[in-house]
Amino acid sequence: MARDAALPPSRLSPPKLPLLPLLLLLLREAGAQDVRVRAAAEVRGHLGATVELPCHLLPPAPEIRVSQVTWLRLDAPEGNQNVAIFHPLYGPSFPSPKPGKERLSFVNAGQSTGAGQGTELEVRDATLALRGLTVEDEGNYTCEFATFPRGTSRGVTWLRVIAQPQNHAETQEVTLSLDPVPVARCVSTGGRPPARVSWLSPLDGEARESQVSGPLPGTVTVTSRFTLVPLGQADGVKVTCKVEHESFEEPVLLPVTLSVRYPPEVSISGYDDNWYVGRSEASLNCDVRSKPEPTGYDWSTTSGVFPASAVAQGPKLIVHSVDRLFNTTFICTVTNAVGTGHAEQVVLVRDTPRASPRDVGPMVWGAGGGILLVLLLLAGGSLAFILLRVRRRRKSPGGGGDGSRGGSYDPKTQVFGNGGPDFWTPTAPVSLSPEGKDEEDEEEEEDKAEKGLMLPPAPALEDDMESQLDGSLISRRAVYV
Repeated sequence: MARDAALPPSRLSPPKLPLLPLLLLLLREAGAQDVRVRAAAEVRGHLGATVELPCHLLPPAPEIRVSQVTWLRLDAPEGNQNVAIFHPLYGPSFPSPKPGKERLSFVNAGQSTGAGQGTELEVRDATLALRGLTVEDEGNYTCEFATFPRGTSRGVTWLRVIAQPQNHAETQEVTLSLDPVPVARCVSTGGRPPARVSWLSPLDGEARESQVSGPLPGTVTVTSRFTLVPLGQADGVKVTCKVEHESFEEPVLLPVTLSVRYPPEVSISGYDDNWYVGRSEASLNCDVRSKPEPTGYDWSTTSGVFPASAVAQGPKLIVHSVDRLFNTTFICTVTNAVGTGHAEQVVLVRDTPRASPRDVGPMVWGAGGGILLVLLLLAGGSLAFILLRVRRRRKSPGGGGDGSRGGSYDPKTQVFGNGGPDFWTPTAPVSLSPEGKDEEDEEEEEDKAEKGLMLPPAPALEDDMESQLDGSLISRRAVYV
């Protein structure tokens, strides 16, 4: 241990550096790595307008000094070229003839106030403005900051030049055809890049597109034609041209109304299938759809005989009095500048007027009501007959009228025996009805009521009965044993 103590300190352990200066050095190195150039990856500028290419040095640390800022065009035809330079002591410089100092400037005006006076300026914003933008200005631009002690930092920006197109749509009047032809045209002029043109239509058509150079170099004019088979149904239909471009916030919609010339499409109205002999003030109308308007109407018949009481007044045929000559087919022929169309109407003349629906209704209701009344009467009669039959069955011997006695309503019952007719009188007491009448009186009233509803008995049956001394009735024709 004494030997170890005798050794010099340098032999015992490695030399130790102060901790605080080392930490400050590491933080300084980390801060230096954060120095960078912030530039837009892409900038769009409108043709003929002014565009700004932003470029900033971050962070704005005071220990970093900018010695020079340079803007370069990377894809120039002659190779990389210096477009603009800014020096803290000497100010801006624009060495390239294109775009040139007439069209270029640094946005921060304070950078050039002290130029040439020996004053050093702080340079942190190197945003470059480019006026009168042309198609040739499109390309890659690099912004470079030369700093001390960190060296050079750069950022690259892609400058795109766009041009907003001018758009219009129009109809193309055509004549009816069986072959597809353009019926509308939409033109988008001077777009960069070319505009996208499409059609919105309820008809079955297709778009045919073509492109040519626009009015300015680098621009394109797009023409789209909407094509279909032009029929009469297409006339007056609205279609819409839709133009899309990146310079528009939303698509441009241009409505167009189609125009198709076609010959007359004819139909005849006014016939009500109730033309009868002697009818007056009847008429037929010649209904026409055509483009252009009709130039002539002609009325005729298939029989070749035109009734004298019929008068043609343009599209209308007026009939003063219907006779048998109207029992034919009428033809209306219409002509316009494109062609001719016609329609036919068969007329049947009746001897008498046909019943109108207003007259048929009450007749049907009256007949239905009569049939219903007859059915109700038949049902009522059938019900009354059934009730009377039931009552008569209850009165007959053995009918079980009251369910307890099982006898007849007659106070006496005839019994046939060997010595002639005998009579048996029931000994059971006769019950009274709720009204105080005995059953015999009540039965007599029912018999009277039944006789009033039924037919009277045959006279031969009444004469056949003979009254006896004991009050009974005996048939004259019956044989008793």
